[in-house]
Amino acid sequence: MMKERYTDQLKRLTGMKEEMNHYRPLDPKQVRLLEQSVRVEHVWSSNAIEGSTLTRSETASIINKGMTIHGKSVKETLEAIDLAEAYDYVAELVRTQTPLSETLIRDINRLVMLKTTDLRETAGAYRVVDAWPEGSEEHYYTAPYEIQPAVHELVQWANQAVNHLHPVQYAADLHQKLVSIHPFIDGNGRTSRLMMNFALTEAGYPVINIQPDKKARDTYMDALAIARNTGDLKPFEELVADYVESTLAKRLQLLRQNEKNLCDAERDTALPKKIQKKPRER
Repeated sequence: MMKERYTDQLKRLTGMKEEMNHYRPLDPKQVRLLEQSVRVEHVWSSNAIEGSTLTRSETASIINKGMTIHGKSVKETLEAIDLAEAYDYVAELVRTQTPLSETLIRDINRLVMLKTTDLRETAGAYRVVDAWPEGSEEHYYTAPYEIQPAVHELVQWANQAVNHLHPVQYAADLHQKLVSIHPFIDGNGRTSRLMMNFALTEAGYPVINIQPDKKARDTYMDALAIARNTGDLKPFEELVADYVESTLAKRLQLLRQNEKNLCDAERDTALPKKIQKKPRER
């Protein structure tokens, strides 16, 4: 029964994505503002999951205006700048239709960690020490000597799975598999969330942002732990699907309102038609 509900949800997500194509797109300025908002949300939420104390507005000030925040550490500021640059890099990878590779994964982690003072030299390099989830020392991540073959196997799996799994399921599984390997000394969660959004946006779905409040973070971490410890991927796949559905619903609401506003504006005017057809200001 649970499998049937999940299958139905994936079909619903496909329909919602297709419905977005029926509406007129936002004008370029509104697209830029929306993309800017999603970018800030991602940098803030993804870093907050890892313990950053920056607020959303503080994150926006750092990455949009180049400001420093009184009372906040240099490390948190640099983490925000790094993740914003990594986010932009992933968007460019999607735009250029760059295929997933081991180099791509390394480079995303390299950008995530690039300016973080004490970890700069290890950015993009696989770890050589054991690692485990906080509070679960008995459950090691992939052993250091097994990391490279595990990532190689992950890339091989991804290049096959992308063609036969639903894009939302594929994105969730890609995230879960990469973070379970935990190949880098730091930045694995941020790298994995970027990889998940790389997969989603490549397939035409919007970016999703896992929320960092305690309840949402605990649910996210618990679902990852279940997948890692039992092999049951469904709780995490369903969590990602719920985020996608919520994000799609908000995007559709926005597009419907935009369509209504455009139609209202076209009807509600006393100007002559030749003025109405004046080219849109850029």
